[in-house]
Amino acid sequence: MKLRRRPYCGVIFLVATAVSAQTGPAHILQLQTHSKPWAAGASGLVNMNLVIKDGFKIPKRPLPKIQIDSAPNFEIKGELNFIEEGRGNDPEYFNSFKPLALQVRAADSAKPGRYSLGGKFVYFYCSDKEKYCSRAVENVEIPIEILAKK
Repeated sequence: MKLRRRPYCGVIFLVATAVSAQTGPAHILQLQTHSKPWAAGASGLVNMNLVIKDGFKIPKRPLPKIQIDSAPNFEIKGELNFIEEGRGNDPEYFNSFKPLALQVRAADSAKPGRYSLGGKFVYFYCSDKEKYCSRAVENVEIPIEILAKK
């Protein structure tokens, strides 16, 4: 019995090429946040816009996910739902996203100042030009400002 090694050379080259194109953080799905300051003991709203970098697509399955780390003096209320805005040409990919709203409650004991809520942003993306798909796991920092309690 004779083993054939040649067909595997092409497969190894293909895998090496795909992996080398995916080094470093992706930042393909860019998260832009904005919020107005609110008082300790109250809830505030953090608005988030998601912008897809040109030349890339975001598949609808699995859905992107933002996991906010627990933080003392802050409570996250509700869930973030990724909803498509408008319809694109391909039903398997998002065309664009409706803005997200994150409701955050500051504890009565929260001191006035600027804070940052950390977390992970996990999503899949596909490159139109280079014809590959990959998973991105990125750290996120969501800035908020707390005012003195009224």
